[in-house]
Amino acid sequence: MIEEQEYLDPKLYYANELDDWTKLWCHDTSFYHNFENIIDECVYFPNREAVLPLVTIYSLVPSKWSKVLGILMCYGREGSGKSTVSHLACKFHGQKQTFSATDTFASIRNSLDKMRWLTSDKQFEKEGAILCWDNIHSSTLTENKAIYQMLLFGYNRASEKISIANSSGENLDFYVFSPKILSTVDPIHLDTRFRELHRRIYLIPHKPYKMFTAHDKEPYQHRTIEDRLDLDSICWDGIEDKFHQFWGDKGNCAKYAKLRTSLTRKNSQYSKNLPKSITSERWTITIDLIVTGIVTGKWSSPIEAIEYFDTYWQYIDSEMIESSATIGLLKLFINEQVGREIAINQKLIAEGFSPNDIYLSPNKLKDKMLFHAARGELDISATNKEISEIMNQLGWKLTTKGWRQI
Repeated sequence: MIEEQEYLDPKLYYANELDDWTKLWCHDTSFYHNFENIIDECVYFPNREAVLPLVTIYSLVPSKWSKVLGILMCYGREGSGKSTVSHLACKFHGQKQTFSATDTFASIRNSLDKMRWLTSDKQFEKEGAILCWDNIHSSTLTENKAIYQMLLFGYNRASEKISIANSSGENLDFYVFSPKILSTVDPIHLDTRFRELHRRIYLIPHKPYKMFTAHDKEPYQHRTIEDRLDLDSICWDGIEDKFHQFWGDKGNCAKYAKLRTSLTRKNSQYSKNLPKSITSERWTITIDLIVTGIVTGKWSSPIEAIEYFDTYWQYIDSEMIESSATIGLLKLFINEQVGREIAINQKLIAEGFSPNDIYLSPNKLKDKMLFHAARGELDISATNKEISEIMNQLGWKLTTKGWRQI
């Protein structure tokens, strides 16, 4: 007969040895800045100033009070900190589970129901729901239509109900709105099969620290990669209380509701005077983030927040151009055709001389793009208008003599 023994809980023993998260908390700074500092200690981002505020705000957004939330997509190579973002957000919200590419729609749906609802009739909602997927692939979305539907429709409360037939043919309704964080090594944001998803994404580019540019490293000049905080070296028990206390405060919730309403009014001064980078679709998925940022203490006004998002979207637009497959093929074509002439011009400019005019044949360019399109190698439809826009962005202008470098 086995004698009954006291259960020894490893978690309790490790908690006594680990540093406590409270040592990272400063009572003299804002709710927002405390969480930003924690994320900043754990994840190094290329172009930190453009993305760290968004990652922090998304990690703090109140699922119960928000209405339209895009998907935070952390994209990059292995070992670049993508998964850490998801794990931190889960800890902040008090959620114990991150999902993987092997999880089924049923398991994710059931977990979301437990996160969101206080009652089975789904009349009363809890705070803190968030879905975090680690290491998903393009095939995750193509092979499971229910999961793709959940992403397409679950960004907006107005469209969150999806109906799926069960084995007996009966339609079952599911409510799938929540903040969602995905990490992936696949360029889903460029894959034309997911065009509808693209306008629902906030892209967060990641890369290993060894691939950071000098500009990327500037915010970390007094730190090394070894200084980065390991999540497993900290006892995070109780950090979710900060999140729930903040969003359980009536004053904070009243401020959220009032500010969100003011931003969505038909004659709102803010939506009428947006920067070019913030399209109407982007504005829709930005409103709840702006409100969250102001209420938590990041910004003092919508104007300040809009200025930040203008910077963010400009950065993402430039990243999309650089990482696009079509861009890569156009650059390769340009180099094949006039690479030598471009190199000569660079030398002339360096020596103080005027560069020579360089032209590309429009017919050769068109034939090359048709060739790649036939092989399925382009990530856009490659209409004349689209190609012209990209060529302009790459520094070429169409003239009567051909494409001229400007």
